[in-house]
Amino acid sequence: MQIRDMVKKPAKWLDAAGDEKEIVLSSRIRMARNIEDRRFPQNAEKEELAAVLEQTRSAADKTSALGTCHYFPMGNVSSLDRQFLAERHLVSREFLFNSSNRGLIVNAGEDLCVMINEEDHLRIQSFGAGFNLRQAYDRADRVDSELSRQLGFAFTDRLGHLTACPTNLGTGLRASLLIHLPGLVHSKEINKLLDSLRQLHHSIRGLYGEGTEVMGNFFQLSNNVTLGLSEDVIVSNLKEMVLKVIGFERRAREMLFRKARSLLEDKVWRAYGLLCHSRSVSTKEALSLISAVRLGVGMGIVKNLSLKTLNELLVYIQPAHLQMREGRSMDAHQRDVARADYLRHKLSGDMHQEEE
Repeated sequence: MQIRDMVKKPAKWLDAAGDEKEIVLSSRIRMARNIEDRRFPQNAEKEELAAVLEQTRSAADKTSALGTCHYFPMGNVSSLDRQFLAERHLVSREFLFNSSNRGLIVNAGEDLCVMINEEDHLRIQSFGAGFNLRQAYDRADRVDSELSRQLGFAFTDRLGHLTACPTNLGTGLRASLLIHLPGLVHSKEINKLLDSLRQLHHSIRGLYGEGTEVMGNFFQLSNNVTLGLSEDVIVSNLKEMVLKVIGFERRAREMLFRKARSLLEDKVWRAYGLLCHSRSVSTKEALSLISAVRLGVGMGIVKNLSLKTLNELLVYIQPAHLQMREGRSMDAHQRDVARADYLRHKLSGDMHQEEE
């Protein structure tokens, strides 16, 4: 499979099939692992990195938990394809640079992947639709166990898994959820929530994680502590925290509906109208409009539009996805026009299917 074939089919985690799907778009588990007796990537010579690539690829071919998977040597991947993989949430932004001796393994459903030679030798990732952290963890754990038996991961009884960054020591586990919080943003309660989360050793970031801007009221919520806690405790703590956030968001939405129903409905339908009729729209504006319509769907204001479609739009309106679909390179203005065309086509098609 080529990277450009992936644009034809959305990733599984976008299908809006999980729990609390109106608020939680997806769950992700990431495990940082390093092969024993090998230097961390930032200190390793090219020959060592190449050996890690070959070792990991060979081990992945024998790992049944990954199923059918595809390997992409990043040194042979174009800049547009690398950007596409980042928009797909399969690789970090840092992984796009210095791409020689780096590789990516992805399964057919794009809900399991392994980055090779990022900050650590391996970054195992598992994705799930909606609020399903436990399921995502179990799947990542199976991959981790199989690869560990073949590769041998650096581990000590005192520190747990050894990682390039001290903040990942211990379990090496980062659990995160992509959540939609327009109620808390519009009620101006979001900053208090962010402060509380930081005090409780959790972080909240933008749509594409660390260092990215918050757009469209979409956030990534994750744990900060990996040392001194078991994997089960980390997952359980985050799950408990997110259940509270979901409760706060629901109450904020209900209050908005009671106190400013007409204004809320006007905002939702104006956003829907712009998405359906605009001839040029930027990524940032489109995300804001999709956020408003997604709120409307979640609150029952818009009834004949699916969350699955709106989830897919979050990814498919991104610059690399637009250019992949069009099969040509485009400047910013051309992308804005193509984005508006795509939104009109996609939303009209979804509405028609729902009516049938």
